[in-house]
Amino acid sequence: MYSLSNFKLLVEKQKKIDAIYQHCDELKKTTITPKISEEVERFYTCCKTRLEQQGFKVTLTSSKLIAEYKEAFITIDKHSKDIEECIFINLNNYVEDQLSIMLDIEYQQFEQIITYNLDGFSTVIEQVNEKLNQAKNFQDACKAAKLIYKNNQNEIFHSADEAVNYYFK
Repeated sequence: MYSLSNFKLLVEKQKKIDAIYQHCDELKKTTITPKISEEVERFYTCCKTRLEQQGFKVTLTSSKLIAEYKEAFITIDKHSKDIEECIFINLNNYVEDQLSIMLDIEYQQFEQIITYNLDGFSTVIEQVNEKLNQAKNFQDACKAAKLIYKNNQNEIFHSADEAVNYYFK
């Protein structure tokens, strides 16, 4: 048995989810992408300053930083993803780590869709609940446009200086 009221509820919630993601797409273009670009430049500038202070000869291009000290090289490459900038830090091929500059998305539980008609749509309603919560969390993160740095070990840094201090003590 399928309840039409549950079906209508699903259609309305999906419409709400689609509208949220459409709004987030606009925010990504106007706010998040430029902010990530600025943060990458800030990180590269902090790296350049720190490495030059420690005696490295630094060359900076639009997508790469190369620091030389005698025969040793440190290369820092960036590779863009949707709302994340991945930075690969390679220390003379001995050690490589990935650092991502990304949107800080905090997960919180929003309203639940409550239905009293247990039918074939019940499982789908639970899935739509989760999708709606994810969409709302993503929208909140897009509006705040707060960025974090996160490495492969899931360590989080809140600024370029903090990340540079971690990698280049």
